[in-house]
Amino acid sequence: MTLKDKYAVVGVGYTPQGRIPERTTLSFHLEACANAIADAGLRREDIDGLIAYRYFPPSSGEDEVTPYLVAEHLGISPAYLFQDAN
Repeated sequence: MTLKDKYAVVGVGYTPQGRIPERTTLSFHLEACANAIADAGLRREDIDGLIAYRYFPPSSGEDEVTPYLVAEHLGISPAYLFQDAN
């Protein structure tokens, strides 16, 4: 079995690590996604799937960050959304 033509990792996005005042969990997800899109040389319209690898429990007073929420804030409508467990 081969994964050829099934999946592609085309960009990498990263953010600062640790507890950073004035930042929300969602802001880190959005920054990482925007960096990955830019790294891949893509436009938001090119994104057809979103897989979130890690689940981070929401901080006090924050909403749960789901792939759907990230996609919504990125302004994308991927055909595929998935959250991997850690």
